[in-house]
Amino acid sequence: MMLEWIKIPSGNAYIGSSLEEINRAFLFWQDKLLDDRYIPSFKSFLMKEYPQRELSIPAFEISDVLIPNGLYQCYVEERNKSKPESLSNRELGGGVDCPVWGVSYIEAEDFCLWFGEQNGFKVSLPSEVQWEYAARGATKREYPWGDNWEPGYCNSFESGLGATTPVRYFEQGKSLFGLYDMAGNVEEWVSTRYGAYPGGEYIDDDIHYALGEGYQILKGGSFARGGDLCRVARRHGPFPSPEFRFTGFRVVRESRSDTREDEA
Repeated sequence: MMLEWIKIPSGNAYIGSSLEEINRAFLFWQDKLLDDRYIPSFKSFLMKEYPQRELSIPAFEISDVLIPNGLYQCYVEERNKSKPESLSNRELGGGVDCPVWGVSYIEAEDFCLWFGEQNGFKVSLPSEVQWEYAARGATKREYPWGDNWEPGYCNSFESGLGATTPVRYFEQGKSLFGLYDMAGNVEEWVSTRYGAYPGGEYIDDDIHYALGEGYQILKGGSFARGGDLCRVARRHGPFPSPEFRFTGFRVVRESRSDTREDEA
């Protein structure tokens, strides 16, 4: 399966959320959480997004889709690596065009090294800033498609599919720049570790107590979790529990004007 490289132009972008946006998200999602135990802490989870900043971001290119099983299988075979669960678990979406999942951050980084060697250019995981910019551009959209929650636009728990879907399945859910699955399907590793935004407060939540300071951030939500995690600004992490094992990734490279749009 081919990846398409989406050129993201340099520009200013809003990263994080304002208090007004956080309050709106809290009111909408507090009675829709999959686990009632999180209701008392939900507002503090959202405060990881505060304060919102406007940043100037250099141009870059990002894969239009999550890395699919078929491409990851090539890496596994050539590097003699262990198979993630998605390559054997057909019930939860093991098709070659479904996203790889069950991948650790270290494994995702190693894939980037291999993929770069195969294609002759440097590849990496996106930073959180790059990811959010690619998901909503210079707007303040709450979701990649707009401000209103639409369970039919992505693969989250509310969609009722119960497994991963092919990486170009949700046309209506594409981001402003044309990226698929920036909400739902599987959570995405970014290169950024959690820390409070400038002027914000470090949040000691359940992820912090399980993993300690500076855990790796995950973005976008998954088919197994609720749509609150599909918000562009949401800052999640690899909580050590089976329902949070659906972790995948997409890749970025420096913007190059002389490259083809597609790469294997």
